[in-house]
Amino acid sequence: MLYFWLLILGHGLADFIFQTDGISAAKCKNKWQGYARHGLAVFICTFAAIHFYGWKSALLAAGLVTAAHLALDWLKNAGRTLFSKILKREVRAGMPGLLFDQALHLLSLLWVWRLLDRPVDTAVAGFYSGVLSPLGQFSGAEKVVSGLAVYTLVAFGGAVLIRFALDQVFPPGYIDDSPGKEVAAGKYIGILERILILTLTVTGNISAIGIVFAAKSIARFNELSKKQFAEYYLVGTLLSFLLALAGGMALVQIWALITS
Repeated sequence: MLYFWLLILGHGLADFIFQTDGISAAKCKNKWQGYARHGLAVFICTFAAIHFYGWKSALLAAGLVTAAHLALDWLKNAGRTLFSKILKREVRAGMPGLLFDQALHLLSLLWVWRLLDRPVDTAVAGFYSGVLSPLGQFSGAEKVVSGLAVYTLVAFGGAVLIRFALDQVFPPGYIDDSPGKEVAAGKYIGILERILILTLTVTGNISAIGIVFAAKSIARFNELSKKQFAEYYLVGTLLSFLLALAGGMALVQIWALITS
């Protein structure tokens, strides 16, 4: 399943790291620039991930994944526009829509994997042999790639998922808008928090997770006196912890299946 995990890793990088808010906003407005920039990111990330299987296979895989990805994004935006016209109000993207969208992307990656999976290209493996063990011959390659894929989805994809979930639970303006720098800092704190919890989970140190929660609460101690912020903070933090724990436990099971 190394080929599939590489596809997942490429998807996570393109969708949750290299897709900026500006690109996402442009796509939501059906601007071709948004689709073009995101499509380029998907193509490059997929090609880079799959190039170990030969450049022809990588080009075909990247082309299929990019086409499917952009088609799904366009259909999603077209459906949202249609529902907005029918309901005569703006339909915002919610967490169920995000999960359904990612499930469809996952199905498209499964299709590409089943269609194009093959052994690692010997010429490419030989090229890398002077720097590192040839991918696919290195016994831990699948564990490393699957770990990188899960970490990317949990840490960076989790930021998007939690933001959608909070928007679903709390109405707009529920808490006072924070300055941009504070919002960005909170996002990166959450990313680091999930990476740390995921690492503690896969290494069997779940009991140490309480220290992370305590440290985060101390940093926000003054703001927690406000009821609305405390509720917002608690829901977001618990969602982040739950996602990281689930990702860690899933990764432990994935690694067990790989080594069995």
